[in-house]
Amino acid sequence: MKKYRIGELAELAGVSRRTIDYYTNLDLLRPERSGSGYRYYTEDCLQRLKLIESMKSQRLTLDEIKERMNALADILRTKEIIGRPAGLDLHYLKEQFKQLENQLAELQPLVSNLESGQVVVVSRQVLTQSMVLIQSLILYLSEVAPYL
Repeated sequence: MKKYRIGELAELAGVSRRTIDYYTNLDLLRPERSGSGYRYYTEDCLQRLKLIESMKSQRLTLDEIKERMNALADILRTKEIIGRPAGLDLHYLKEQFKQLENQLAELQPLVSNLESGQVVVVSRQVLTQSMVLIQSLILYLSEVAPYL
């Protein structure tokens, strides 16, 4: 796997070294350390960095980006589980959808009493959770389909 030093990564992603340091300090990027203490960034870090910059261009805050990146990490962990077809079943996903549906039903009467800024926050949280669940279902179907 190709590894990059911070300057190489910065050049490839079109950002400054300082930006990479900042994202690393926020735990948005996780470099590997060499025996001599140098940070090396993998191809995955480059893809994460491009994704972060893409989300920034959509005017998401770094907190929102971190939330979405954590959701993406959850999806990837789910994919690892799905890699073992018996590990994650459709029952689990149905339960997750049911739980989300119940949460939405509980939120619906409350939303009418919220200010518009609060509605946006709640909507983003629900959207993130929904996105993770839908992507998990897609991953499940793509992994299980060959066995059907």
